[in-house]
Amino acid sequence: MAKQGPTLDDLRQALKQKKFFPVYLFHGEEDLLIEEATDLVVAAALTPEQKGFNLDVVDGAEADARDIASHASSFPMMAERRVVVVREPDRVPNKEILSGYLEAPSETTCLILQAGKTDLRKKPFVTAKQHGMVIEFRPLYDNQIAGWITERVAAQGRSITMEAVRLLSAHVGPSLREIRNEIEKLFLYTGERKEITLDDVSAVVGASREYNIFELQRAIGGRQVDRAVLIIARMLEDGESPIMIVAMLTRFYMILWRLHDLRRRGVQSRDQAAELGLAPFQMREFTEAATRHDVTDVERAFGALIEADEQLKSSAEPGAVMEVLIVRLTERLPSFAGPATYP
Repeated sequence: MAKQGPTLDDLRQALKQKKFFPVYLFHGEEDLLIEEATDLVVAAALTPEQKGFNLDVVDGAEADARDIASHASSFPMMAERRVVVVREPDRVPNKEILSGYLEAPSETTCLILQAGKTDLRKKPFVTAKQHGMVIEFRPLYDNQIAGWITERVAAQGRSITMEAVRLLSAHVGPSLREIRNEIEKLFLYTGERKEITLDDVSAVVGASREYNIFELQRAIGGRQVDRAVLIIARMLEDGESPIMIVAMLTRFYMILWRLHDLRRRGVQSRDQAAELGLAPFQMREFTEAATRHDVTDVERAFGALIEADEQLKSSAEPGAVMEVLIVRLTERLPSFAGPATYP
């Protein structure tokens, strides 16, 4: 197993101990976490009064490597250190100059490189790895998002019910930046109240507590055709994107397919949730759905979803396409004889 690299918690602990690195490389697809890691370093290294003289933020596409090296080599003014933040360092011209600085970086400067998904085998990243802290920020797994929301709310001295968390994540999706924005709206909406409830999320986010993707998946998983048709109709009335609904249902059936595959391979029940990246409450729902949908059902569902996606991208009427899709997903094959069993 590959060695786990430093994490955001490791960064917090180091900064709490006033341990600074001359170079930080924050990279990955989750740009919100990259920004927040940068803010942690800046806040720990500089007081608000010191930022005016000791904080430089440059865009890699617009800054020359000589200027970046010059900023980073300068001595701090009336402070112990200075901070230089470089956005998109892979777009910096004359990368060999930046790599040259990174060979012997200033100990009184924190040079922060904010990179997206990039090749760390190339310069200046390969050089940065030798002299600093490197943290990769990947998108969170589904089973991590609920905890992230709960921790985010708790950091402000508040709490949020699990039902509210589920509705929030279902309606907003996996984007942490969008989730953060909705949480801030919830803080404003609830005022001094300490607990955020399902009704609060429904009011602020505009999501229905009864007609959302989770309830649709539950109805389909239980083969409740009438309820599923009602939910899809209400979701479309509320302006939900049919293309997005198809994408979410495709993901639902992909997890069911993987669950059947894990069972076929003899993976123990206690390990299946970790393999699938699901929280315990999610695992229970998928386990129940798997008892009603065997592998043949799942494969048929993929075909129905592909057809619906193609029709939605043509001139077909979305409501009719989605209703037919729901009926096809919830109908039971005459040959279905119960859940699959595995040795």
